[in-house]
Amino acid sequence: MTAQTDVIARLDAYFNIQAFDESADRKFFPPGYGSVLEHYTAAGFLQSGWNGLMLDNAKAVDRVYLSVFPSPSILDTIIAREVQRGAPGALLFSHHLADYQENGPSFSPIAEAQLEELQEHKISLYVCHAPLDCHPETSTSTALANALKVRDPERFAPRYGGLAGVHGKIGPIGFHELAKRAAEVTGLPSLRYSAVRNNGRTVQHVALIAGAGGDPADIQAAIDVGADTYITGEWWPSGPGETRTAFRNVIHELLLTADINLIGTSRYSSDSVVMRDQMPGWFRANVAGVETQFVAPDDPFR
Repeated sequence: MTAQTDVIARLDAYFNIQAFDESADRKFFPPGYGSVLEHYTAAGFLQSGWNGLMLDNAKAVDRVYLSVFPSPSILDTIIAREVQRGAPGALLFSHHLADYQENGPSFSPIAEAQLEELQEHKISLYVCHAPLDCHPETSTSTALANALKVRDPERFAPRYGGLAGVHGKIGPIGFHELAKRAAEVTGLPSLRYSAVRNNGRTVQHVALIAGAGGDPADIQAAIDVGADTYITGEWWPSGPGETRTAFRNVIHELLLTADINLIGTSRYSSDSVVMRDQMPGWFRANVAGVETQFVAPDDPFR
């Protein structure tokens, strides 16, 4: 077992947690949920930038679970595994602090019943969103760029006070071959028709942002760095709701003049590559005696 304080200190320092402030994310939570968070969250989390140790439920840990979203099914899986081995102490390292569904109700916070179960079975939760997106070496976009074999990578796309995207050379490669590769490296059986736009550009310079990269500013930034192809998780929001409808209208206007190929995998699958390819190695190198387990959802498009 390793003292949790040691694990947290190493994560905080490496990802420079204090440099990012995402406390505005409280707007995604339903009325009254703030009091629930106050009861369960680690001391200081709600007063800081909403990254780092969110649930302080263990004194020592010997296992770290890796996930993109703390969905109900993923939390159930983790809780069941911990119950089976006697709940000695574990940490969930999650990219997001709430669940997300591309075709559902957007962000959904962890239910109080599961917060109670996590506490009961000594499972802590560490959130690393903007710090993991913007880290110069270990990041969601870096992992995706590595998996796609992007050459001479450079950072772009300002977000959260850092740079969230990567652009560089690839191929030359056919558009359909690249789309197939994007699906394969993100673990998808195929890409959705609505997430692919072949604008006839020869593929030699790609720009990518893992996760949600549909902001018109992100697509324009890809064009500005000279990319012929932009790869992200979700650029065409397919779910219900007035916000998504309005967003689709803005994207549609941009596409009337945007001279760039577009490839979307899924918000989850593009973010999952860093959990699969980089974070296990980080823990092996930095925290002795702690094993990692990547926990994936049943539906990669969720």
